[in-house]
Amino acid sequence: AWALGAANGVNDLEALTFANFICNEQGMDPISFGATVGAVMELYDMGVLTKEQLGIEAPFGSAKALTFFAEQVGKGQGFGKEIAMGSKRLTAKYGHPDLSMTVKGQEFPAYDSRGIQGMGLAYATSNRGACHLRGYTVASEVLGIPVKTDPLVTEGKPGLVKAFQDATAVFDSSGLCLFTSFAWTLQDVGPQLQAACEGDWSMENMNLVGERIWNLEKEFNLAAGLTKKDDSLPKRLTTEPAKTGPAKGLVNGLDKMLPEYYELRGWSKEGVPTAETRKRLGTAAIK
Repeated sequence: AWALGAANGVNDLEALTFANFICNEQGMDPISFGATVGAVMELYDMGVLTKEQLGIEAPFGSAKALTFFAEQVGKGQGFGKEIAMGSKRLTAKYGHPDLSMTVKGQEFPAYDSRGIQGMGLAYATSNRGACHLRGYTVASEVLGIPVKTDPLVTEGKPGLVKAFQDATAVFDSSGLCLFTSFAWTLQDVGPQLQAACEGDWSMENMNLVGERIWNLEKEFNLAAGLTKKDDSLPKRLTTEPAKTGPAKGLVNGLDKMLPEYYELRGWSKEGVPTAETRKRLGTAAIK
């Protein structure tokens, strides 16, 4: 409903259902597909892409174009081969990389980080790119779980994001569904792990385990060549203020949050775990 519909201005539920069915049948991620179609529609409205190239008129909001592209991508036909590259490669190929709403090459889920500041930091620092399943601060900033925080401010968000990321790492590694965390906390997970696994599953140790997991993933990314510049957001979200809604006039304050986040993590100003942090967590740089 969001990635294929609202994000692209399409309000035809039958078209959304059909496109989503194609995505499921063909093993396509609806979020990445929908975000890439959004980029195609914008390029079309700008005159960068034409009907002759696309095989169809594709203005923003076109249900017909959405379903047409779903079939084309699923079958690997026509311009569907281009869309299948994802928005980062596609927008770069056609000269407008800033139109790709991605972090580390992965398309954004449903939350505009100008209106939910913590999610902007969570997206930027996520070890696998823009992802709402690596630190779902929407729970706190919007739903008030476990406590309500103001989504429009940057204050306190580095600590909030770190706490959610570390806790999420524990949930994921336990085999439990992450969304049980809407009702459960680590205090509920601890006894389950204690009953099933050897070792110390106190709150203190679980928090340490989550932090260690996050740092190990970071070390992997550093070894793969990712740097501080990859802990970023699309230019649009940090320079173009939101036009409507409660966040009207706001951009994401990543520049304010990222230095404090690195400090809380025990990382250098360049986002690299310090020797002290590696020693404390029992981790090491990956070579």
